[in-house]
Amino acid sequence: MWFYWAVFTVLLLVTSLSVQYQNDSTALSDQADLDSLSRNMLVYRSAAAEYAKNNPGYSGIPQDGVLNLPSWFVKPSGVSAYLAMGQSYTFIAVSAPVGLPAALFERTQSTAVGVNRAGLLISPSSGQTSITIPSAVPEGAVVAVN
Repeated sequence: MWFYWAVFTVLLLVTSLSVQYQNDSTALSDQADLDSLSRNMLVYRSAAAEYAKNNPGYSGIPQDGVLNLPSWFVKPSGVSAYLAMGQSYTFIAVSAPVGLPAALFERTQSTAVGVNRAGLLISPSSGQTSITIPSAVPEGAVVAVN
C-alpha cells in the first residue's frame, strides 16, 4: 500500500512542477510580446513624427508607404498614427495588452505616453496630463504622442 502512496506523491510532484513550468513559460511569452509591441510601436512613432515634422500641413492617417520605416520593420496589427499640425499621435486601439502604457513609459520615461480618456492623455506615471488627443484617436486607445 505504501508503494501506491509513493507513486501518487511522485506523480503529484511532477504534475505540480509541470504546471509551474507552463505558467512561467506563458508569463515569459506574454512579457516578450509586450516588449516587442512596445518597441515596434515606438519605431512607428518615430517614423510618423518625422513625417509630421516634414509635412506640418498634413492632417490625417498617413499611409505606411510615405513613412520612412526601416526595411526590417513589420507593423503590428492595430498600430496606426494620426497627424495634425506637425504633431503625431501613434496609437493602438485593437486588443492592446494590459501593461502596454507602462512598457512604453519604461522605454521613453516620458509622460507623453498613456491612454486616451475623453480626449486627454492619461499617463501611467503622472495620471491626467494636459495633452489633448484628437477625436480621430479612439477612446481607450494606448497613445504615444510626439
